[in-house]
Amino acid sequence: MTYSKNELRQAYIARLQQLDLNTRLSEEKRLTSMLFNQPEWMRAKVVALTLSQSFEIDTAPILLHARHEGRTVVVPRTLPKRQMEFVEITESTDFVESSFGVLEPADGRVYGPDEIDLMVVPGVAFTTDGLRVGFGGGYYDRYLSKYHGDTISLALPTQLATDGEWQPDAYDQRVAKVLTLAEC
Repeated sequence: MTYSKNELRQAYIARLQQLDLNTRLSEEKRLTSMLFNQPEWMRAKVVALTLSQSFEIDTAPILLHARHEGRTVVVPRTLPKRQMEFVEITESTDFVESSFGVLEPADGRVYGPDEIDLMVVPGVAFTTDGLRVGFGGGYYDRYLSKYHGDTISLALPTQLATDGEWQPDAYDQRVAKVLTLAEC
């Protein structure tokens, strides 16, 4: 059966919010360890991450690990017309709350798509072949259409969708690799 992306988004967010905290923390730790062992991670000098919301995989440990390894970390800042840019964050970065309730850097160096080595792409549901349901604004699909570096998404077991659960749109951009615990 095929569902609308909005129906799926709501259902998958509800599933994420209902996850047992200990199970979730254990699964997140295993996924982030897998990420750090990927060749894409190992060769990346500039890594694009998000500042996660409460129901998403916690990106704080990934961000701290990247910084500890001497990598440059950039995070998205929304722009008009559903566009976004990636801004470097440092210890002195000031953040502001966006209209979506997400923290974004107030200032900092903007990195273009050709300057980012690896983008860890968020979402609420994923297929193993790289389709994703995001948060509904199309920001990442627009950005990914002009980005040609490595892309990886992390998917908890509850975020894995089956092929055909939704009909992809023509503008949907696949991620190159979806890390799941089934690969452990």
